[in-house]
Amino acid sequence: MDTKANNWTLGEIVTLKREEKELKKNGMKSYSHFIGSRYICIREATDDQRGILMKVLGKVDCDRIKTVNGEPFSKDNRAELFMSDQYFSYPFPTANNVMEALNILRDNHDLLHLLEKASMHVNPNSTFWVWETTRNMLFQKKPMFLNSRDGQLYPSNGDDNHYRLTFVYFYKGELIW
Repeated sequence: MDTKANNWTLGEIVTLKREEKELKKNGMKSYSHFIGSRYICIREATDDQRGILMKVLGKVDCDRIKTVNGEPFSKDNRAELFMSDQYFSYPFPTANNVMEALNILRDNHDLLHLLEKASMHVNPNSTFWVWETTRNMLFQKKPMFLNSRDGQLYPSNGDDNHYRLTFVYFYKGELIW
């Protein structure tokens, strides 16, 4: 792949082509992760680190998050097919990925301004849904959120409302998600 492709500069608004990865197929329903739409570059790629594209999905209630294949899943998009339904979710980031991005935003107030201008409001001192889950019964998993003020993970209490972020990484022309 041409290494000049998929290489963005700090603060650049990026519209990615839609890509999908199937997560689970269950009879008449299938679940997939996807990327696409508008992101903002919060870190450029260098020879020794990958670049980061971030998308702010806004605040989301806990009742919009379910577990599919042991991972948090939110029905961000849906396709009605003739004999089945297909649901799509932007991938949830790990707590480490969220903290890395928040540290970048805290150190660069110009990026926060660019996010506001792009209608992607985010407060880096808030709480964020993450990929990590916890068990509340023998088999049932609950989503967890990251409190960015203390860096700790907490289980959802059922009426939570936290920011959702998703990331796409780029390095030497490749997209990683």
